[in-house]
Amino acid sequence: MRKCLSAMVAVLAASLLAAGAGSAVAADPPAAFAPYAQAAASVAANGGVRIAKDVDQVTHPTTGRYCIHISDPHINLARSIPTGTLNGFEAVGGSVRVLTEPASACDNDPDTAYVSVFDKEGSFKDAAFFFTLQ
Repeated sequence: MRKCLSAMVAVLAASLLAAGAGSAVAADPPAAFAPYAQAAASVAANGGVRIAKDVDQVTHPTTGRYCIHISDPHINLARSIPTGTLNGFEAVGGSVRVLTEPASACDNDPDTAYVSVFDKEGSFKDAAFFFTLQ
């Protein structure tokens, strides 16, 4: 019993460390029904993906900054219209900025959108948001 409990604690600790590492891989999140969007995702404050369409990875390099990798190679980010909307109370009165140009925070990947979230004072803030690419 004691060995089993120790193993469970070790697995839980490893999971918590991995969750705080700044990367959340969307390993088959539930598919979003978004017929008019090229790509979309509901992203948790920690970078976890709740539901997605054509998004295969979200990384969270630092506070308030997120990198959303688009999985469909036919989507041209440079010719797309992005939208970001806060989802929750973490940054009440804050804002979301989405850039579709390659960003250094996202390793200048042309298939990755850069999202930054701000609180009402203009400081970077971790907060849940919706992402849509038209």
